[in-house]
Amino acid sequence: MYSKNKKTLTDLQMFLSMKQIEQKALSKQTFMQSLVESGRQTTLSYTINTSIQNIISQIKSFGEVRIESKSFDMVLIKKKSKQAQLIVPAVQRRSIEDIKLMIHKTITIERGYIYGCCILPDGKLALTYNSYKTVILFSNSGLKDFEVKMPCKVFYIAYISQDNALAVTSGNSEMCIIIVDIEKKQIKKTILLDSNSYGIALKDNRLIYSGHDKGIRMINLYDESIRDIVRNKMPINCYTATFRNNIYHTNYITNTVTCYNLQGKLQWTFHNERALKSPHGIDVDNDGNVYVVGNSLNNVVVISPDGQRHREVLTAKDGLFNPVALHYNGLNNQLLVANFNDTAFLFDLI
Repeated sequence: MYSKNKKTLTDLQMFLSMKQIEQKALSKQTFMQSLVESGRQTTLSYTINTSIQNIISQIKSFGEVRIESKSFDMVLIKKKSKQAQLIVPAVQRRSIEDIKLMIHKTITIERGYIYGCCILPDGKLALTYNSYKTVILFSNSGLKDFEVKMPCKVFYIAYISQDNALAVTSGNSEMCIIIVDIEKKQIKKTILLDSNSYGIALKDNRLIYSGHDKGIRMINLYDESIRDIVRNKMPINCYTATFRNNIYHTNYITNTVTCYNLQGKLQWTFHNERALKSPHGIDVDNDGNVYVVGNSLNNVVVISPDGQRHREVLTAKDGLFNPVALHYNGLNNQLLVANFNDTAFLFDLI
C-alpha cells in the first residue's frame, strides 16, 4: 500500500513538473516570437558632449542619449508546435552563378571626369564631376534635375538616409568631406579632416572612407570624431563599401579587393589580374556578393561573399569604356555603372 501511494505521488510530481516546464517554454516562445515579428533590435548609446572641458561655467548638457534600431538576421523555425524552436542565421539566397543583369536605362552625360555615382531611394541618380567641382542629380527619366557647385574637386559620394543628404569626398584637392542637403539643394556643412578622402560608404550613421596615407577610417556624424580601422597606407583613388560587419576596399596599384571586418581584421583578399585589373568602384548586394569595376579591362566582376569565386557580369559589349564608379541599390535591386567620360548605365538584377 505504501509503495503504491509512493508511485502515485511520484507520477503526480512528474505531471506537475512537466506542466511547469511547458508553461516556461510557452513563455519563452512568446517572447522570441515577438522579437522575430518586430524584426528590430534596439541599442542605447550615449555620446559625450565635447564642450565638457569647461564643465562648470559653460556646459549646458552632459551629452545626448540616442536610441538606434538595427535590423538583425534571424529566422525562427518551428519544428512542431509543442517542441522548442530553433534559431538559425539567414542564408545566402543568390549565388554569383545566378546573377543576371538587364539594361534599364542609359544616361548620357554632358561632361566627363566622373569619379562617383549613387542611386537615391526615390530613384534619382547622383554623379560627382571631379574637375568641374560639381555634384549633379538626375531625375528618374535620366534628365538633369539640378546641380550643386562645390568649393573643391570632388571624388566619391554616399547617401545619408537619416538626413536626406549626400556625403561627398574631396579626393586629393582638399582634406574634407562635404555634406549636401538634397531638399535645399545646397551645401549643409563641411567636415574638416587631417587626410585626403576617396571612396566612402555609410554604416550606422558613420562614414567609412579611404584616407590615403591614414588608411581606412570611420567618422561619427554626431560628433565628427574619427577612428582608425585599418592603419595601412593606401594609394589614392581607392574605393570603399560596407555590408553587415564587413568593409570592402579596392586597390588599383596591387589589383586587389580586400575584405576586413569592422575591427580592421583581414577576412580575405581577391587577386586575379586576368579577370580584374585596376579595380575601382565597389559595392555589395543584399546577398553579400561583391561587385567591382575593372577599369583596365572595361568590365564588372562579381565576387562571392567568401572571396573564393568570381564571375564577369558586364563587359565592353554592354557599353563599358573606361568605367570608374559603381553603386548597388538594395531597395530597387539595381546596379549603376558610370564610365569616366560620357555615359552611365542602370541595370536591373533579375
